[in-house]
Formats: sequence, C-alpha cells, structure tokens
Amino acid sequence: MPREGEKVKLRQNRLIKTAMGLICFLGIITGARFWYLEEQGNFHPITPGEAYRSAQLDRDEVEYYIRKFKIHAIINLRGQNADESWYRQEIETSRNLDIRHFDLGLSAEKAPTSTELTELLRLFSIAPRPVLIHCQAGADRSGLAAALWKMVIDGSSKSVAREQLSIRFGHMPFGPTQALDVFLDQWVMPEKAAIQGREVDGPA
Repeated sequence: MPREGEKVKLRQNRLIKTAMGLICFLGIITGARFWYLEEQGNFHPITPGEAYRSAQLDRDEVEYYIRKFKIHAIINLRGQNADESWYRQEIETSRNLDIRHFDLGLSAEKAPTSTELTELLRLFSIAPRPVLIHCQAGADRSGLAAALWKMVIDGSSKSVAREQLSIRFGHMPFGPTQALDVFLDQWVMPEKAAIQGREVDGPA
C-alpha cells in the first residue's frame, strides 16, 4: 500500500491534473466565444429597432446589417482614419446607401474626457435611428457607448446598462481596458438639461 507521503503526492497530482483540465476547458470555451464574435462581427442590439453595436465590419457586412436592420446612421468610435481602407470603405458604403456617418475618436484604455462625452451624447440625440455604433472589436468602446445609451436614452439602471460592458461581448474587466469599467462605475448621469450642448462630468 502507498505510504502517507505517496498518498499526498497522488492527491496533489490529481488536483493539478484537474486544475489543468479546467483551465484548458475554459480556454477552449473562451476561444470559441471570441471566434464566434469575430465571425459575426460582434453585432448585437442595444435597443432593438433603435440602436445596435458591432466590431469593425467589412463592406459586405456593413451592407448586410444596414439592409437587414434598416440602419440610418453609423457612429464610428475609432475616429477619422482617411488613410485606412476600412474607413474609406465605410464612408463610401454610407454614401452609397444614404447613411449618415459620424466620427468620434475614443480610447479603449482611457476614460473619455468631458468633451468626448458631450459629443457622444450629442450624437445619440441627433443621429437618425436606428443607429449602428462600432469600434474595432465591438467590445470596449462600443460597450461603454452602449452602456451610456441604455442609461441616457433608455433610462435603464446602471446595473442593467453595465451588462453592455462585459465579457459577453468580449470586454475584459482587467488590464488597460479596466479604465472603462472604473469610469462607468463612478459616472453619475447628468440631468437631461445638461446633456443638451453643455459638457458632462468626466475626466479633464
């Protein structure tokens, strides 16, 4: 029969194997999730019929979602990138399909400034609906914008809005992108009157 020390080692080996198996399983599930999000453009409704969110879409994907969901406007959170092919395609497609196009450069690793917030909320109010809001991966900047939409436009609670900035859409609440989580958790929605034409609370 194995000695006590050998039994301890056997138990430790079993625990290590179990832990490694669990890590591998979670890695496979996470990888499959991100593959799925990438393949379908991470496209999801924020408010069906009113607002949608996505990653950067190619020409065919943009046209598909515009036609299927009758999109009337695009808010690009990557800012103007006239030298990039994806940007030129998006502008051309918007022009060809008579879609309003708005640019706003936000960071995925820094909280938005007061000026950026003011502009984002202004775009929420003037963009024809339904509107498509996108960044590069559709996870971080789009997640924050979607959460703000839920609170400001839909009147949802912060806990409900918080679901838009989550791993479900590919957002990781740690590392540099955690700055967006911290901002959202601390942000207090201004009075509606303050949204129209005046800066809202945010980092300088």
